[in-house]
Amino acid sequence: MWHHSNKGNKSIKFTDDSLKCCVCFLEFQSSINNTTIAEDHLQLREYYSTVINSLSQIIKRNNGKIVKSFGDRLLCYFLNFSDLNKEKAFEEVIECGLEILEKREDINKELLIKNNLPTVENYKISIDYGVIDLALAGDNYQVDIFGSAVNLCSKINSSLSAHNEIIIGNNFYRILKSFPTILNKYNFINNGEFKVTENIGYPTYNIKRRDDNTLLQNNDDDTNSTHSMMMEKQPNLFAEEDFIENKNKKREGFFFHKKNKNKRIIIVDDDEDVLFTYRSFLKDYGYRIACLTDPALTLNYIKDLPNFNDLLIILDIRMKNLNGFQLHQQIKSIDPTIKILFVTALDILDEVLTIVPGISKEQIMRKPVDKKLFTNTVKKILN
Repeated sequence: MWHHSNKGNKSIKFTDDSLKCCVCFLEFQSSINNTTIAEDHLQLREYYSTVINSLSQIIKRNNGKIVKSFGDRLLCYFLNFSDLNKEKAFEEVIECGLEILEKREDINKELLIKNNLPTVENYKISIDYGVIDLALAGDNYQVDIFGSAVNLCSKINSSLSAHNEIIIGNNFYRILKSFPTILNKYNFINNGEFKVTENIGYPTYNIKRRDDNTLLQNNDDDTNSTHSMMMEKQPNLFAEEDFIENKNKKREGFFFHKKNKNKRIIIVDDDEDVLFTYRSFLKDYGYRIACLTDPALTLNYIKDLPNFNDLLIILDIRMKNLNGFQLHQQIKSIDPTIKILFVTALDILDEVLTIVPGISKEQIMRKPVDKKLFTNTVKKILN
């Protein structure tokens, strides 16, 4: 179903459906604005048509599409991701970015041949994976995309100081590291956290081919250690009951495992007795359950998950350091499709529905919870 929105003479049609895809922002920089060509309308048009058409061919060859341009900046997307196990589709996105960097000199030769136009000096490329909303915009109803993945990828691109590099967001990296072949072909260098807000950090990574000489030099520096270590076998956090310790060596959470089940539940409450109670209610249903008392550990744990499909997070509202509302906001910044169930002793149903967008009455439960209602609610949300 499509919804219309009119603003002036422009019309936008939004769909009710959201989809997941790869988003790319590409900025090309040159000295065009510092030359006399900037005042020559015909030459300026020739410059942009040459660069954008050349980039468009590379993007199209790798099954991507340019959505729109903002002067020297392009927004692209790649939609071939109906199956997250489709390694080739993810590799095409990587190759698209690398091919753009590697073909820069070819584009520059073409620019020089055409009336000695200024060359492209630098590219800034950011790529991420996430949820987008499709819309038809303008009088001609051109495809446009909106959503958290677009906003985050744009902010990462705007904050980049490095030139002629590809920076990917953590959502994209988390999927790529699940493919051994991709980890064999490319190196991922920790680029630090991009500050979404003052309190929310989002990891980013620089990606290069493994035979890149510059990368080999960087590997000698411990500060630029690559993430090829992700190829090593990671311990199964759900293999046995375990404890997570904080810096003070205090017990922070408990992990439990049920084999051969895909549905995952994370329970967050600063009362360990409550965690044991909720786990006992759910233990016979075959869910993969993680119980945590520390909201900060919860966010780090979520970021490291391979995917967010069939994931439910059960949150207490009143917790120390970070309340359930704040934690909910940060979880949704990781992926807005993650399912949430609030459990609280507070009688604030109407307030929660007002404060938290997208939450229904069925996603809020009062303490003490009734076992049957609790398990049925969890089952309904996950199904």
